[in-house]
Amino acid sequence: MRLFRFVIPLLFLSLSASSCEAAADALSLPELLLKAQDNNPELIAARQGWKVKQQEARAAGVWENPTFSYTDEKFPPGMAGGTPEAIKHYRVEQRIPFPGKLTQDARMRYHEALISQANYRAKELDVFRDIRMRYYQLYLTGQEIVLAQQSVEVLKNALASAQGRLGANRSSTSDVFMAQTELGRMKNRLYEQQQQRHLIEIELNTLLNQPQETLLGSTTAPALIDVPVSLKDLEKLTRANNPLYLNAMHEVNHSQAMQARNRLEWAPDFGVMYEREETDAGPAGRQIGVSVSFPLWFKRPWADSRAAAAHVIEAKSGAQAMQNMALKMVHMEFTETNTHLKEARNYLSDILPSAQSNLKIAQQQYASGQADFLRLLEAFRTWIEVHTEYQNQLYHVGEHWSELERWVGIDLSQARQALEQQEMNHDK
Repeated sequence: MRLFRFVIPLLFLSLSASSCEAAADALSLPELLLKAQDNNPELIAARQGWKVKQQEARAAGVWENPTFSYTDEKFPPGMAGGTPEAIKHYRVEQRIPFPGKLTQDARMRYHEALISQANYRAKELDVFRDIRMRYYQLYLTGQEIVLAQQSVEVLKNALASAQGRLGANRSSTSDVFMAQTELGRMKNRLYEQQQQRHLIEIELNTLLNQPQETLLGSTTAPALIDVPVSLKDLEKLTRANNPLYLNAMHEVNHSQAMQARNRLEWAPDFGVMYEREETDAGPAGRQIGVSVSFPLWFKRPWADSRAAAAHVIEAKSGAQAMQNMALKMVHMEFTETNTHLKEARNYLSDILPSAQSNLKIAQQQYASGQADFLRLLEAFRTWIEVHTEYQNQLYHVGEHWSELERWVGIDLSQARQALEQQEMNHDK
């Protein structure tokens, strides 16, 4: 079984070559995120919705348009042969709300714009998280494809060697059947991973708003680096940056503005009017008047005030629940990230070298006749399984890192700068 002497070197050289090729053709994750920001339709819709609310907030707080009217009247003379009296009316009216009503309306619109901004940021983080996960899934499937391709070649050589040994009466037909079975399984695995990559490409192309058949290059592995700040610092950043929590806090402010506005429903509104009257003969006349509109039907302002007070309690409870949820998820994703980071490092430092050594020993024993083909096959399967587990751990590092960024609300590479800026703002 001398061909198996090249199993480990061949696999490692193949993986090294694929890594070099990936580095040459690798997709840039930051560029993908920028592309999604400009092209993803969900992000564009959320961003435009935010702009709509911004413009509506600017228009709030302005008086209603004045009303100008013109009337040309002719009064009958009341007798036969008389001349009708012609009167022209020029009238201007302006409604003036009670002081404070428009101010609270503007405050409500302002907080609605902030809510839309937070919704946009939340959608952006969701899309970025999905792109990062698809990116790392492409890396995982790419590594699985390379491993499966090289394993197929190795097993083909193993099958040929087993058949040669069988012809020389140095092994049994069982070795041939086992090699054939393992080769068939590895071909299925290769095909499955190729199809899986195609499915991931479809999802990523959809997120980028480009044709689903667009071919994508290779990707790079998540970096095995520690979270740059402590868990307590992550909590501070979450309270200041998590868009879902900020959304809930803006809703609290919106409800308080609504409560203040509904209390003013008890106050009267005013109006002013000026009218000029002109006739064909004689001097012109005029009318100047004021009006007051007060809430005669008390049921409406009473119900509106009670509803606004209940909404304040609802919004505060929702904000507290969202803060609890955000902090819980930060704790969980921080733990998950560190767990998979530690396991990936253990695979890289201990488990992968041990599996490699085990396969090398099994190959040497089989070549010298001290072990059968089944022992060699088990060692080979173990090496494949361990390598797959390592790649899965790498993917989970990237997955939970992305989720942690989503719940904190910022890119973790900028966490220290964000903390410093937050402290500076607090000192001011």
